[in-house]
Amino acid sequence: MRVRWILALGCACALALPCRVAAQAGRTLPSNVAVGAGELRLTYLGNAGWEITDGRTVVLVDPFISLFAYARRDSTAGSPPRRTEAAQAALMDSVLTPDTAGIDRRVRRADFILITHGHADHMLDAPYIARRTGAVIVGHETAANLARAYEIPDSLLITVRGGEDYEFGAFSLKVIPNIHTALREKRYYNTPLAGAAPRGLKAPLRFRDFVEGGNLAYLLRIAGHQVLIMGSMNYIEREMDGLRPDVALVGANAQRRHIHDYTGRLMRALGRPRLVIPTHADAAGAPAAQAAAAENARAFTAEVMAASPTTRVVIPKWFEPILVPAPR
Repeated sequence: MRVRWILALGCACALALPCRVAAQAGRTLPSNVAVGAGELRLTYLGNAGWEITDGRTVVLVDPFISLFAYARRDSTAGSPPRRTEAAQAALMDSVLTPDTAGIDRRVRRADFILITHGHADHMLDAPYIARRTGAVIVGHETAANLARAYEIPDSLLITVRGGEDYEFGAFSLKVIPNIHTALREKRYYNTPLAGAAPRGLKAPLRFRDFVEGGNLAYLLRIAGHQVLIMGSMNYIEREMDGLRPDVALVGANAQRRHIHDYTGRLMRALGRPRLVIPTHADAAGAPAAQAAAAENARAFTAEVMAASPTTRVVIPKWFEPILVPAPR
C-alpha cells in the first residue's frame, strides 16, 4: 500500500525547513533536552503530529509516525494520485497497518493523545500508542469508535464534541468546534471520507473506515502557556475570536488557499500570537513535492508577517524539539 493514499487527502503541501526563530520566541535543541520550569518542548512528528511536554506530562497530537514508512515504500511518492474509479476503489479498500517499529523508536511515553479528526493520517497510530503507553485518547465519537476497533478500552477514551473546557490538574484543555479543509475544489463533503465511523468496527481497518467524523481544534493550557492546536486548514472564526494563545500550531498546507483571507483573519482573531508554527504542512517524505512545499512554506510565512509583523514563525524540522521559554 503506497503513500499515494496520503496525498489523496491533500495533505502534502509544504516542506520542513530549518527553523527561523529568535531566542525569546523559541529555539531548536537536541532531542534529549531537559525542560525547565515554565518551559515547553514541542517536537514535530510529521504531518499534523506533535509531542508537547512541560517535562512532567506528555501530550501527543495526531501522531502519524507510520507516514515515514509508507513514504519509504513508494518511490513514486509525490506524484499526483490516480483518478480512475477503479484506482479510487482500490485505494479505499486498502488495509492500513501502523508501523509499530517506527512508532517504538519515536514515541517512548505519552499521557494523552489529542485527535483532531478521524482520517488515517491523524488516527492510524493512536490506538497502538495508547495500548503501549496507557495514554488516554481525546477526540470525537468517530475517533473513539476507531480506537475501539483496536480493542482500546473505554477507560482510555474521552469523547468530546466541541465546547468542553476540562481541567486535568497538570493542564487544562478547551475543545474548540472546527471544520475540515475544503478539499477537492470545495467539494469535500461529497466524499465518503467526510462521514462518521459507527461502533462495531473491527481491525484491521481499511482506508475507507478512517472517516473524518467531525473536526476539532484545541487550546492546551500548560506550564503557564496557551497552545492553539489545529489539524486542518480551516476554522470557525467566531470560535477562534478572543483566544489568546502564545503559541499557535496553524494548519498551513496549500489547501488554505481555498479559504478567504485564511491567515490574516486567523491572526487577527487570535490577537496576533507571539509564536506561530505551521503544522500539516510538510511534504510527507515525498521527494517530488519538495520544491512546491518549500515555496508554500515561504508563502505562509509571508502571510503571517503581513498580518502580524511582531509574530515569530518557526518552520519545524521532523523530530527536532523547539523549546518555548517560560512566560515573562
